Amino acid sequence: MIKAAIRFFVENSLIINALLILTTAAILFLTISPSENLGSSSLYQYDKLGHFSMFFVWTFLFGLYLISVKKYNVSLIAIFLAGTSFGIAIEVAQELLPFGRNGNVHDAVADTLGSLAAVILLYFFKKKYPIENSVTVSQE
Repeated sequence: MIKAAIRFFVENSLIINALLILTTAAILFLTISPSENLGSSSLYQYDKLGHFSMFFVWTFLFGLYLISVKKYNVSLIAIFLAGTSFGIAIEVAQELLPFGRNGNVHDAVADTLGSLAAVILLYFFKKKYPIENSVTVSQE
């Protein structure tokens, strides 16, 4: 069942692309918006778990998108670096933008760990559920 789901998403990159765009928009809204727009909640005590989860999902979707476009021949290191760079860029933006947000090293670490967990999962998916390439991608 997992292999069928992976194959479906790899063969339907528009779905992955749409999910990636929605996830990116949600992350940007939640992390860049002025904090007073987000209200107050007891969920804020789980801030680091939220960062981990958001960047796990974003990196996983980004990886699936690249896999769907390149037909599985993609660098997991590049996927990890993209997720980590996105997280760090948000923390820098929070520090620089005048929205009352502050960048936080611990948030960047949680973002990085979420990206790492997603890449590890992608690695095991690629090993356990190999999908035959219908198109050979040249290594230029």
